[in-house]
Amino acid sequence: MKTWIQYLLPVALTTALLLTPIASLPLSYAASVTFSDTSRHWGAAAIDWAIQNGVVDGYADGTFQPDRQVTEPEFLAMLLRAYPEVKLPAATTGSAWYKPYYDIAAAQNWPVLPANNRDSFNRGHVALIIAATQKGTVSLTDAITYLLDQGLSSGKTAATVEGYKAADKLSRAESVQFIRNLKQKQFQLQPAAAPSGPSPNVPAPAVPAPTLPTVPVQPALPTASTDSSSTAVVTLKGVKLGDSLEATLAKLGAPARQDASEYGFTWYVYNQDYSSYAQIGIGEGKVVALYTPSANWQNNKGIADGSAQAQVTSQYGAPLESIKKGNTRFIMNYGKNEYATYEIDGAYVTFFYDLFLGNVVTGVQAVTKPYELALDSFYPDASAALIASYEREAFDLANAHRTKLSKAILTWDATISGTARKHSQDMAAQNYFAHESPDGKSPFDRMRDDGLKLSSASENIAAGQTSAIFAHHGWMNSEGHRIALLSDIKYLGVGVAFGGKMSIYYTENFYTP
Repeated sequence: MKTWIQYLLPVALTTALLLTPIASLPLSYAASVTFSDTSRHWGAAAIDWAIQNGVVDGYADGTFQPDRQVTEPEFLAMLLRAYPEVKLPAATTGSAWYKPYYDIAAAQNWPVLPANNRDSFNRGHVALIIAATQKGTVSLTDAITYLLDQGLSSGKTAATVEGYKAADKLSRAESVQFIRNLKQKQFQLQPAAAPSGPSPNVPAPAVPAPTLPTVPVQPALPTASTDSSSTAVVTLKGVKLGDSLEATLAKLGAPARQDASEYGFTWYVYNQDYSSYAQIGIGEGKVVALYTPSANWQNNKGIADGSAQAQVTSQYGAPLESIKKGNTRFIMNYGKNEYATYEIDGAYVTFFYDLFLGNVVTGVQAVTKPYELALDSFYPDASAALIASYEREAFDLANAHRTKLSKAILTWDATISGTARKHSQDMAAQNYFAHESPDGKSPFDRMRDDGLKLSSASENIAAGQTSAIFAHHGWMNSEGHRIALLSDIKYLGVGVAFGGKMSIYYTENFYTP
């Protein structure tokens, strides 16, 4: 029987293109274009932040519905998702999805509405809850005054108690803006003192609020049974290959996001803390893959983040030269020894190295054999879901590595992401790979064409990598791209496109206004 041979394309990168800083300009945040109804909404920046941080989701029809009223259970869920360090109690069988959130509210003595009136939640009620998380139960006037004094609100029509409009409904956009303000000002959630008198009186809305469907969230699951993970080739945040989804969620809680993968399983993305970033691959109810660039994993041979490449080689020898899938042999290309893949204990394990830090381990990926062997091409089929996953993962990996190297995290910018995506699409459509497009436009021309004002900017491009994970590690091992990724820049947008002679194109656009 004839065996076919395919060769992995070499990592295709060009020198990152940088625009040196010019005169400082006022800060402006570009509105999100992720949803059809938010691009020109006043709350676009807060909505984009909330989506990025797993505080709230959009709707299946591609809208966010920013002006839709929020019920009290929905607001509590958003608030506590923004503070994942607050551990929710386990949900009891048959209980409402929001019970764990109310258990927290009760434990902290936050003033909440009676069960039969939670749909009437309004701006006054949110002021009472936010004030209670910081200074205990207070009157409505004192709660609003506190929000105004602390810069947590500027009011609705004026920065006064009356201009706050306590009786007005609370919208989805307003909810995430309040929560973003808390996070940006680094407020923590504190228990409130138990109230000594009746609950503060909050004016009712002028028009009865409609009853809205609640959005189910993943309930907490029973604690997983203790097992020995010391024998696992990779244990990530206490999770190993073969663990059940239920056990994984019990250990880690709900992910910030679920991403498509090139293998067909779903990545559960934990980006709530960039110092301990993790992707857990879930297929058929089990853990079938693990990936992290952070120092939150261990290996049964003593290899960990920061281990020398020589230690890996001492334990496992030379990496695989090829992987045979069916009748096709896929020849591995490790570039400048930037990574190494081994077949270990029923999985294909890849150790990523940092060439700029003395070839130490800087990331690990493990994929079970059935899923690796089922991917019978270097490149997966194109899909909108996979494109979105690669874009967000590239952004997350930039921030995870910046955090690891003590750099401030970047903010996602949807406008410049669109600029990046259009460049990737153009490279794929016209079969070229360059910063300058065939019409002679530089990255900075393209950014300005999209209305961005630049004091500094840069662009990274890549092509031929099978995933955002490999593209990111390739950039980190290329001097110009690494400089761009670790610079004192403010915003990042990523755009990915399938097609062309290199199969997948990646563009990262960075800028500071």
